[in-house]
Amino acid sequence: MEDGTLRAIEVDGQSLVLGNVDGKLYAVSGLCSHLGSKLALGSLHGPTLTCFAHLWTYDIRTGEPVWPPMARVAPGYRLRSHPVRIEGGKIWVSRRPGRRGLN
Repeated sequence: MEDGTLRAIEVDGQSLVLGNVDGKLYAVSGLCSHLGSKLALGSLHGPTLTCFAHLWTYDIRTGEPVWPPMARVAPGYRLRSHPVRIEGGKIWVSRRPGRRGLN
């Protein structure tokens, strides 16, 4: 995957989005916590993942909401992040959410 790109993936029936930030891969929930839009249709600028539908933004490294500000303090808007590793030229994404992606 090229830097700054997103890809929709599925892990054990879970919709996730995989993003490349400066050569490191991160995986978070694939649906926006606002209204459930597909985040892979959005954009990635540095670590900021922007939903195409209503422009909510998240830090793809942690799943934390960035905008709107109320999403940072209201419960339930954080995206689940899943650890990622590259081994033998293959991308492995954990089925269990973690604190942040690992590469």
